[in-house]
Formats: sequence, structure tokens, C-alpha cells
Amino acid sequence: MTNGSLIDLSAVVAGLLAYAVAILLSTLLVFLVYRLNTWVTTRIEEERLLLQGHRSIAIALGAMLLSQAWLLRHAVFPIMVMVRGLILQPPSLGRTLVVVGQSLLILVVLGLLSFASVALAAWLFTKLTGALREHEEILKDNVAVAIFFAFALLAITAILNEGVEDLSRSLIPYGRTGILHLR
Repeated sequence: MTNGSLIDLSAVVAGLLAYAVAILLSTLLVFLVYRLNTWVTTRIEEERLLLQGHRSIAIALGAMLLSQAWLLRHAVFPIMVMVRGLILQPPSLGRTLVVVGQSLLILVVLGLLSFASVALAAWLFTKLTGALREHEEILKDNVAVAIFFAFALLAITAILNEGVEDLSRSLIPYGRTGILHLR
């Protein structure tokens, strides 16, 4: 309580519910990205190698997963904003369906963008390094190459992060805005 004003309890409850949605979404998204990575790269048989204690595969897969999650986290914020807004407004089936539809669209767009961006960055980086055959060395369990590859992916992701964040915030369906001209 400050200056005689009370905390808006409905806003706090809405924020907590939006946070719960974020917990569920983040766990589901990281799992789906992991499954998508192992599905796309079945030729390496990552799960079998992981179970055998192959350190380089663990490092490379972990870096890809972390990079994709780092970008994918930007899908959660707009959905939290929409869920919180939905809770704070009078309930309506139509409005709920619109928010669910917009949320799914944001998940698909940013999910595909995050996955494709990291996959493309990994592919491009391996092409640019030329003589260093990252994938072959990682399969041989060359930990030094795996660590270098992982840090390269994380560095690319750190730079790419700002663009994905900007795109995610532009997907929040705010009301129509305009320019106020003062004379």
C-alpha cells in the first residue's frame, strides 16, 4: 500500500494465472523442440548416443536446445499479456477463442522461427568454418569441437535474440493506435 492506494488484487491474480500458463508453455515448448531436434537429425541417433554417455552429442544438443529455448521464450510473453488481459475483462466465449487462436498462431510462428533460425545458423556456421568438420568431430566425441560449436551457437543466438524479441512484441494485439497532432 503506497499513498493510500491498494494493490489491485485482480491484476495480481491475473498475473499469477498468466505466470502459470508460462510455466506450462515453457516446459511443453522445450520438450517439443527437443523432440523436433531428435526427429530432424535421426541419422545421428542422438538418444542412443546420449544413453551411451557421448559427451559431445550432449554438448551439441544442449546448445541447440538452449539456443532455441532462448529465442522461443519470446513466444511466452505475448501470450501472458493476452491471458492476463482476458482474465481482467468480462468473460466471453468469443474473446476466449480469439485469444486461444492468437496464442496458437504466436506459438507456431515463433516456434518455427526459433527452430529454423538455430538450425540455419548451425548449418551456415559449419559451412563457414570450412576444413573443420564439426558434425564428424562431434560424432567422434571430440569435446573441444563440441564446446566450440556450442559457444558459436549461443553467440549467434545472443545476437539474434533482439530481433525475435522485437517481433514477439509486435505480435501482441494492442488496440488501434495513431498519432496525436498538437497545434
